[in-house]
Amino acid sequence: MTGTILVGINDSAASFAAADVAIAHARRDGAVLRAVAVVDHEGAARGMPGEDALVRGHERACAAALDHVARRAAEAGVEIEPVLRRGRIAARLLAEAEACHAAMIVLGRMERPGHVIAGIGSHTLHVIEFARIPVLVVPAAAAAPDD
Repeated sequence: MTGTILVGINDSAASFAAADVAIAHARRDGAVLRAVAVVDHEGAARGMPGEDALVRGHERACAAALDHVARRAAEAGVEIEPVLRRGRIAARLLAEAEACHAAMIVLGRMERPGHVIAGIGSHTLHVIEFARIPVLVVPAAAAAPDD
């Protein structure tokens, strides 16, 4: 595979595990890594007191997570395009994948109770359902594949 691998990033252990797997695939395949963090400004904070501060805090956390993944990719010799967007998470990830002609989407599997499917959140489920390319869902405890 050459081209672009898109990885969804946030500040979770699952996201960083997904990034490690995506970096390993990009390195092995000579692909560019597009790391995308999305600030869902229409989420739970909408209309709450302190909404702006909460969104700014989320933006800072996403930017820090992107910086962390960019450093890890650079250490592995992988070309990376970090991208910070606002909007609905799944919709933005799908739009980014289409815009960069990604060959694959890599996402972390979140471990939160109450998900529609155990271990797969609504954003990931939406991406899986509507993606036109392969989607790799990585558990938080996953190890990156060997070269």
